[in-house]
Amino acid sequence: MVDKHYNPAIASRLRVLVDGRQWSFITQYLSKLSNAQFRTAGYMLGEEFMTQLPDADFWALAQHLVEYDAKAFLITVLKSWVRSQSGRSLTPVPSFFPMLQGREEDQRKTLMVLLPSLTSPELVLTLVSAMGITQPSVRINAYLRSLTPTTAFLLTKTLQEVEDDRPLLIRTASFLVKLNMDIAFNLASMLCSLFNLEEVKGTFSLKVQPYELSYLTSDFEAFKKALSF
Repeated sequence: MVDKHYNPAIASRLRVLVDGRQWSFITQYLSKLSNAQFRTAGYMLGEEFMTQLPDADFWALAQHLVEYDAKAFLITVLKSWVRSQSGRSLTPVPSFFPMLQGREEDQRKTLMVLLPSLTSPELVLTLVSAMGITQPSVRINAYLRSLTPTTAFLLTKTLQEVEDDRPLLIRTASFLVKLNMDIAFNLASMLCSLFNLEEVKGTFSLKVQPYELSYLTSDFEAFKKALSF
């Protein structure tokens, strides 16, 4: 049975180009492949070659690939980073992310892939800023799609920015209640206490005292502990 994910001739050529850091020649080579060969080359780049590169080279190649064909390579390079992130750093933020400014669909995909693996609120905010995402609604939607203690904390902080939009607060808390996840239900309870959302119905086991709210929403470690009480 032929392995559609491996081709020795393509692997040999990519190895020469990757080892030589000849990024522009890689995209030239890709442009000459058939559709099936292109998919095989993309798979091998993401699964093997990119995972072996140091940070600077990883993001240099990633930028070339996404500039060449974002639809084919954006998810590939991001998943490759997630798989090989042990020992990697996103600081300083690679120029890959500012490249995505104004590209809403690419931003959405980037956050969808990266947010579940990022445990630092500061790093998430740095990436969001680097991509030029300023609208609270975009950040709220991204955090809701990838709910972790980190994104729950940032979701709460973002909702505080728009606390005058009561319908939005109610919709967000109600959505969380319906997710059927402990973290979502506990976060909904916290939001109801923080914003006095009496309209949101639920039997919440997490009880947060009013005097605790300011501290919890300013200290990530305390917030995380309360969320997983």
